[in-house]
Amino acid sequence: MKNNAKAMLRQNGIFYLTGLLFILGIKLFYSKASVPDLKWILAPTSLWVRILSGIPFDYEPGSGYVSHSFRFIIAPSCSGVQFMLITAATLLYSFVHRMPTRKKGICWTILSFLISYIYTILINGLRIVLSIYLPLALPQNMWDNGWMTAERLHTITGAVVYFTALFILYRPAGNLAVLIAGKPEEIHRTEAPVRQPGRFSSLILGTLRKCLPPVFWYFAIALGIPFLNGAYAGNERNFTEYTLTLGTVCLILILLAYLPSFFSIVKRKKQNFRNVNNNCINAKHN
Repeated sequence: MKNNAKAMLRQNGIFYLTGLLFILGIKLFYSKASVPDLKWILAPTSLWVRILSGIPFDYEPGSGYVSHSFRFIIAPSCSGVQFMLITAATLLYSFVHRMPTRKKGICWTILSFLISYIYTILINGLRIVLSIYLPLALPQNMWDNGWMTAERLHTITGAVVYFTALFILYRPAGNLAVLIAGKPEEIHRTEAPVRQPGRFSSLILGTLRKCLPPVFWYFAIALGIPFLNGAYAGNERNFTEYTLTLGTVCLILILLAYLPSFFSIVKRKKQNFRNVNNNCINAKHN
């Protein structure tokens, strides 16, 4: 197993290093970037939001893309750059080792960056539209309890949208990686991993296998890097709240996604229990 890990690292180390440099480089660039520096992602995002909602946005170099009628700004903090990095890391580090040749590894690396950019614009546009209209649709007395604020709602909305989008992307990305690697017969393993029916342990293991890579990269980039570079120093309370929010949203989404499978197993176990009881009763009568 140790030799296999070394061989995989030898074969794919250049791609892992490329991904690391890309993530850290964009992170550093993003931390110092102004609105004009981010037009490459803000402009298409604002256009997509306009297509979805019909809301016009005006470009203001000092602020971002502004809707005066809705008092909403697509600023650098709303650019989705962080989600783009999370998506790129998830795609690259989860699947590049499946590529049998260096050429296909390069192809997958480039494709990971390209998909993450396009997917970020699409998903971030949806998130922004939700962030505009959701507060208007909620009852006004929702804000009276003091805990729910516009900022907290914005954070929760973003976490729900981004986590859901990442989970949705992960499986078809795995299928695409298999196709590029030239092993289409393995797609069924990605789509429907074999597990013994009625086993909670197999359900948990299958869930971890599907969810762990996206969850790991989300937390590593959204929380791990800022924690390591001290970006939240002096603001520990907000950082803790943000961490708890992400963790809670992630857990709820995973539970919701796998509740049908859980109830199916429970139902099957009850049916098996009834069948055993009926067989015992019939055996006694006979």
